[in-house]
This record gives sequence, structure tokens and C-alpha cells, in this order.
Amino acid sequence: MLLVLLLLALPLLALLLVLSLALLPWLLWQRYRAGSARRRAWSWMLALGWWTSLASTALFAVSVLVAGFFWPAAWRHCAIAWLAGLLLGAFGHAITRFEATPQGLYYQSNRWLVLALTLLVAARIVAGIVQATRVWLYGATWPESGWLSHAGLLAVAALLLGYATAQAFGLHRRARRFERYRGYDRSPR
Repeated sequence: MLLVLLLLALPLLALLLVLSLALLPWLLWQRYRAGSARRRAWSWMLALGWWTSLASTALFAVSVLVAGFFWPAAWRHCAIAWLAGLLLGAFGHAITRFEATPQGLYYQSNRWLVLALTLLVAARIVAGIVQATRVWLYGATWPESGWLSHAGLLAVAALLLGYATAQAFGLHRRARRFERYRGYDRSPR
């Protein structure tokens, strides 16, 4: 019975993999559209984004610590990339457009920066798929150094995580200041 279930599950898993790969360009396009859209700056939502990015950073750091046993350069690459991501996030916040209205504060991230980060995600996915395919089909070894190495691909993730953390912090801070200035703050003092 278990063998029959496994034989039925394999085609389903293959179908899900093909469907995921087919939907990937559309999902990246949607990520770009959402990232560059004009959005309302709800401070509680931005605070949640900031705290979850901090929690993700902590989990990522633990993962990289473990990965460092297998790929020695992983910790150094990720630490440098995360700091670079923080700087990129601060720059991204500086070029974000803000619009104060009677209904609240709205913001729109820079389209070119969102496009560059989306293309970086796409390049990371494609590089990972190409490398995994080379290893699986041809028995090639995974590069030990460079951006296509395990440490390099982890560093791209660290850069994106650092960007998200800095951008979320800056947006939350700006929304809180706006709410205090406009009298929207309902928190106890």
C-alpha cells in the first residue's frame, strides 16, 4: 500500500515542480508590482514587518552558523552582505517617496531599486537551479568560492534580508513620527 502511495505521489510532485517553475516569472512580476506600488504606512503593520525581519535575521544567523561548518566562508560572506543590505535598505528608505494625506501617510518604494532587487532574486534562483542541475546531471562539483558557491548564494539572501530589515525599520519610524505629529497615536504615554 505504501509503495502504491509513493508511486502516485511521484507524478504529483513532478507536476508541482513543473507548475512552480512555470509560475516563477509571474510570481516575480507580482513581487515587483507589489514592491513598487503606493501603499498606506500603517505603523502597526510596519512594526510587525520589522520584528519579523529581525526574527528572520536571527533564524538565518543560526542557519549560517550551522552552514559555516560545511562552507567555511559562509559566515564571513553573510555578515558582510547583511551589513551591505542594511546600507542598501537605508539608501532605499532615503529615496522612497512619501505622501502625507488627511487619511494617513502613503509611501512608494523606488521602482528601479525594486526592479534591481527582483532581478537579483531571479538571478539567485536561476543560478541555484543551474548549479544543482550541473551537479545532479554531470557530477560537477559545486564551486568553492565566488558568488555561485554556497556561501555566495547565502550572501545574496543575507543582502536581501538586511535590506528588508533596514527598510522596515525606517518605514516604521517614519510612520510613528507621522502619527505622533498628526495626533493619530493612540498608545498610552
